[in-house]
Amino acid sequence: MLVGLLALATLTGTVTGPTAPQRYRIEVKAQQEVDMSAMGGGKQTSDLAVIGFVTVTMSDTTGGQLAHIVVDSVAIPAGIELPPQLGDAAGGAKGVFFHGLIINGKAKDGLKPSAQNPLVALLAGGVENLFPGLRPTAKIGDTWSDTVKTDKNTEGVKQNSTTLLNWKVSTGTMASMTFDATTTGTMMSEGPSPNGKQTINAKISGTRSLTGPAIGPMTKGTIKAMQDLLVSIEGMADSIPVSATTEVTFTIIP
Repeated sequence: MLVGLLALATLTGTVTGPTAPQRYRIEVKAQQEVDMSAMGGGKQTSDLAVIGFVTVTMSDTTGGQLAHIVVDSVAIPAGIELPPQLGDAAGGAKGVFFHGLIINGKAKDGLKPSAQNPLVALLAGGVENLFPGLRPTAKIGDTWSDTVKTDKNTEGVKQNSTTLLNWKVSTGTMASMTFDATTTGTMMSEGPSPNGKQTINAKISGTRSLTGPAIGPMTKGTIKAMQDLLVSIEGMADSIPVSATTEVTFTIIP
């Protein structure tokens, strides 16, 4: 789903000065298989990948920190052919930024891009996991569970999801630890499509491995997700099964 153009909230407070900017490399790989058997077709598989470079600048403010993340460039790996509707997206990605208030390692109200761009929307999974909102007091050997719920309406599309994350702090020091998690969840979205009203129900599973200080930003991470979806379109007797896998990796550039 493409991220719509969103106005940035004004963040107030006394800024004491930025830390040195840090550059990151983010890579996203996605594969989707659509089973069109119910419509007399076969299985259709598509692959998409993108590599982005971003610069992260942090500055102290009243009650937390401000994060400013700018997309420096986006590239498409060799062998990947973008769909026609994404053909101009790479050039328009440069300069798009995310801005947010970080409190205890989590972005208050999320990190939203300054402009609509489908390739930047793919990078957002890496950007968001720079500040995953882990326990600030976590130490080696700790385990806990978090439940994350979302309920939003964007450009006429209603979406809600519930995700359970089972975390464990495996290795590292207090300055930089590795946080591993297994994830399970569900998602439902409903809204218009070119072929009529569309409803999507999904079961989601995956893993995360993030390294960095508990309050962020993380220095590296790998996020894997598997989704089994059923797509129902108004007027069609049968739903369309879709399976999708996504892998997001990010690492700080020394």
